[in-house]
Amino acid sequence: MKAGATRPYVICHMCTTIDGKILSARWGRLPGGGDAARLFERTAASFSVPAWLVGTTTMKEFAGRNVRLPTSVRRIARTDHVAKPLPKSFAIGADARGVLRFQHADVGGDHVVLLLTEQVSDAYLAHLQSAGVSYLFCGGRALSLPTALRKIGAQLKLRRLMLEGGGRFNGAMLQARLVDEISQVIVPVVDGGVGVTSVFELPGTTSTRAAATLRLLSHRALPGGVEWLRYRVLQQPSRA
Repeated sequence: MKAGATRPYVICHMCTTIDGKILSARWGRLPGGGDAARLFERTAASFSVPAWLVGTTTMKEFAGRNVRLPTSVRRIARTDHVAKPLPKSFAIGADARGVLRFQHADVGGDHVVLLLTEQVSDAYLAHLQSAGVSYLFCGGRALSLPTALRKIGAQLKLRRLMLEGGGRFNGAMLQARLVDEISQVIVPVVDGGVGVTSVFELPGTTSTRAAATLRLLSHRALPGGVEWLRYRVLQQPSRA
C-alpha cells in the first residue's frame, strides 16, 4: 500500500544509542550535558507533522490511572467516532483490547484518537465518549494496521504521520510495509543491554533476510557528538 491517496506518508522518528537501543532512561545525561527527551522533541518538531502514532505500551504512559468503567450501558454501534470539528493535531494510539483509560481528550494539546477492534466492550466505548476521545475501528479481533492507516488518512485528513512507538509496534508497521522514511537521531552512547528494546523488532520467526534496505536522504552532525540520519525505505519485508 502506497502513501498518498490511500494513506499518510509515515516517518519513523526515533532517538537511539549507536547500537540501536531506545530506552533513554538508561542513558543518564548525554555527553555535553544534553537531555535525550529534549533532543527527541526538538528534532521531531522540525518536521511540522501534526500527528504522532504509537502502540499500546507507549500510549499507556499518557493515559492516566486505570479508572473503573461504567457498569450499565446501552449497546453502542461499532462505528468510528471522531471529534468535530477536526482538531489541528493528534496523538494516535493502538488499543486492540480496550485497556487505555484516558480521562481527558488530549495529550499536551494533541487530540487523542485510539485504534480499536470490535471486541472492545460497550462500557469502554461509553467511557471514551464521555472523555471526548475519538476512536477508529480497525479490525474484528485483531488490529489491521493497513486499515488503520487508511482510516487515519480518510477520517483525520492527514497526509503525513510520525511513528514514534516501541520496537514491537514499529516492527509491526515495518512488516506491514507502512514505513516510508526512517529518521534516526543517534546519541554517543552504547547501551549493550541484552533484551533491551531497539528501534524495530519484527514479530514472528526471525528471517534470514534483512528487514529493509534504505537510501540516505540526509546526514547532520548535532552538538554533543549526536548524528541525525534520515533514510527512505526502499525494500521492506514481506507481510506476515
